[in-house]
Amino acid sequence: MATKGTAERIIDAALQLISEKGYTAATTKAIAELAGVNEVTIFRHFGNKQGILKALVNQFSYNPILKGTMRENATWDLETDLLKFSLKYFDYMMSIKDFVMIGFKEAMHFPEINEEIGNVPLLIKQELVLYFKEMHSRGKIREVNFEAAALSLIAINFGHFISRARLGAIVSDIPSEELIKTSIAIFSRGLVS
Repeated sequence: MATKGTAERIIDAALQLISEKGYTAATTKAIAELAGVNEVTIFRHFGNKQGILKALVNQFSYNPILKGTMRENATWDLETDLLKFSLKYFDYMMSIKDFVMIGFKEAMHFPEINEEIGNVPLLIKQELVLYFKEMHSRGKIREVNFEAAALSLIAINFGHFISRARLGAIVSDIPSEELIKTSIAIFSRGLVS
């Protein structure tokens, strides 16, 4: 079995410490100790603590999955594509829900966390805007504010995620897939020419 690389051990240690003790307590010294490296090694690999944070956010970013879903696997059927994207988004977000919740807790106190986490929906928005523009050029959807449409879809999907991640089935016991299918069907009908 291969051993983990230095950068990976540092990222894992940072995530563990941030999860257990919060961002402030996860000092570069504590991260280095847990990762089994010298503190100078952290600075050589990541520059500073914010560099580690950026690496963590990139590791958990949804953007590579989105690009694969929206660009390479597009069927150019609006409801089919948006449902595929939304289901992948939901599954992925649920798989990293602990990291997302840590981000919410810590972001209020540390602007650098907000900045890094904010890059994720920004990239998703950009990909969705490109998709909607292409769908419009193909005559498959009407002209709307494509940025507003992308942000609306992000809000719908994030709403489903946060509701299930925080509340489980307290609000509704309708299966998540059914809720997402219904939301996408309604959303898609609003865009069709």
